[in-house]
Amino acid sequence: MTIRVVLSGYALSMYPETEWLDGDRAVRISKGDGEGWSFILPAEPQGEPLITRDEDGSLTFALTLPSPANNVNYALPILAAPSNAGGPAQLDTWLYPTDMAWVESAQMKLDGSGGLNLKAASYDHERGVHVVQLKNLSEAGAPGYQDWGKPENHNWYNRHRVMLHNMFNEPVSIPIAFEGGNNAAFYVVGGSPLFRDTNGEPTGTPIQISKNWHEQPFWYHLYSSMEVKPGTHELEHTFAHSKWGKAYAAAHAQLSLIGWGYNQQWDESSLGAFGESITYDPDMTLSRAMVDDVRPFLVKAKKKWSWTGNVGGANFLVYASQAGYKSPPDHQLGRMRTHYEYTGPNLTKVTYSGVTRDGKIEAKITTQLGRTDDLVRAYYHLEYTVLSDVAYNRFALFQVAADRYADNGFTRYAYGHADGVTADLLTDMNHQSTGYASQADRGIPLEGDSPWVMLYDSEHNQGDLPEHLANVAFVVRDYDIKMGNDHLTTPHINIIRTYNGPPNANWSQMAFELGLPFDPQNKTIPAGSILKATVEYLVPPADKGAYYGASDYLTDLPAESYQSTEMALLLASGNQLEVTPSIGTLLRTHPIELEAAQGVVAAQFLVTGGLGYTPVTIEGLARPDGWRLERKDAGAWVELGQAVHGNDYWQSYDNSAVGTFELVFNIHNQGTQEYRLARKAL
Repeated sequence: MTIRVVLSGYALSMYPETEWLDGDRAVRISKGDGEGWSFILPAEPQGEPLITRDEDGSLTFALTLPSPANNVNYALPILAAPSNAGGPAQLDTWLYPTDMAWVESAQMKLDGSGGLNLKAASYDHERGVHVVQLKNLSEAGAPGYQDWGKPENHNWYNRHRVMLHNMFNEPVSIPIAFEGGNNAAFYVVGGSPLFRDTNGEPTGTPIQISKNWHEQPFWYHLYSSMEVKPGTHELEHTFAHSKWGKAYAAAHAQLSLIGWGYNQQWDESSLGAFGESITYDPDMTLSRAMVDDVRPFLVKAKKKWSWTGNVGGANFLVYASQAGYKSPPDHQLGRMRTHYEYTGPNLTKVTYSGVTRDGKIEAKITTQLGRTDDLVRAYYHLEYTVLSDVAYNRFALFQVAADRYADNGFTRYAYGHADGVTADLLTDMNHQSTGYASQADRGIPLEGDSPWVMLYDSEHNQGDLPEHLANVAFVVRDYDIKMGNDHLTTPHINIIRTYNGPPNANWSQMAFELGLPFDPQNKTIPAGSILKATVEYLVPPADKGAYYGASDYLTDLPAESYQSTEMALLLASGNQLEVTPSIGTLLRTHPIELEAAQGVVAAQFLVTGGLGYTPVTIEGLARPDGWRLERKDAGAWVELGQAVHGNDYWQSYDNSAVGTFELVFNIHNQGTQEYRLARKAL
């Protein structure tokens, strides 16, 4: 039996030169300047791999199996790499993947001891990775089940010692897949993996997460690739799940839906490890919204530290052209791409990019969820670039709830700013219509600081996971619209009716859109316009009796304020941040981002405001280790001090595109306090 794959076309014929690398199982095709591709078939003990090239430049890859067996799956993996991706040593890691570079690992105990019984990773030719099997937490002495009632279990990390061996005389990149079952962390809905050095400091090497809880056995697949200098190097793979240090960890991962019934991309972000917090359907395969299921945090629905009622969804870029489309206005983005920059545990940063179906608007949507102790607070950085004139009937940068995901029972809707409530209205639960009630509901300016909107007081208090225990809101933290000759900084909203839900439910709801000023005689956005905004999306608890968290401001808040606009006013004004750097450069305020200066103090800054744990990212560092974030206390600098097991309260990111590192902390700021990032004494 022979398996064959043929690749042809200009992508291959443009490289006329052919060089055989290892017999006829590997080939490099190129043109005069050396640009080209290397294709490699793995050495196959059960068969004979063969590559041939035709006169038209096409390549045929074949694997002949002399004695194929019944009920056995066979594969023909083809490794393709740019010819300039590394030198001769890198090529050898693909041709002979375990001869000169390999990986070993061993599980450690919670205190970092052990890890002496190293085991070599296997090599998977189908994926081209060294596979490290993560052991279960129970093998390190942890309970075999979730017992969140014991505080120590929230910080029971799964720790593995990892040894990377590079016997070449030059750096090579080693791809690794860490694989584990459900008990690699206490519950598969959470899980934030990161690499740390032997001192427990995060190294910043990115790890991409895929997981599955819809079919048995549950699994995690964690992928990374590290450039390793010659010699042997020791790292730690740390897998946090509920808490990272003293606050609940944030995570953002791709969730496999095989076993549930759909197979599209689906992303799930979470706080802790008790249920999903916000889910994303970037391609809108379910035809509902880009932001789908949304659930409150630290709210007792059935029991503590468990799943809560769904109060989703929301949407980005709602656009109905005057030319009309077959697709609904909230489903105009295509060619979607996802960049997982941070996956946690201090802060996530995942960007969805695409272009509208008519090719007129380019979208870049960056989502961030921060480690905290209070509630679900996501930051959405929206950037829409208008490539050609857009004549629209409807346009919104962001929408809550979504046109086709608005099946909650919110009986009231309100909006205002940090200093007061502008409108607090009763929802007509029987309007049974969609769209704007009148032109007066379009282009409403939101004056004042920290403008906000809120949907609250849900009547859906029945079912296994009742939905009345949380409300939804968003605060506009930045609004920067450059449209033609106009530069707008005052946010505008639209109020729109939605009407959907389960069959025969006939749920009538209201929704808010972050939009533009409305002129019915001029509904055109000129080419070259750049529309930017930062939205703070919030899921506050609606019942103080159901909230079991320890957040200081929420526990101090009167019970009657939970189900009123007092909650929105508090969230808008309390998290209105002011940042004044004396060393370093302020890049963004929500959440805080600073560019480091050179020297032993990379950043020093005053912060006013903040609720829960405020993310702080410091960029442009030459190295990730040796830094400590300190707070000035009675004239003395004191380390932030959020550790539970060693250096377990910050994350790092290796920004290889610019050759620098970023560190992310979460400060529990109250009032005005001063912080600095300084090199520790060596």
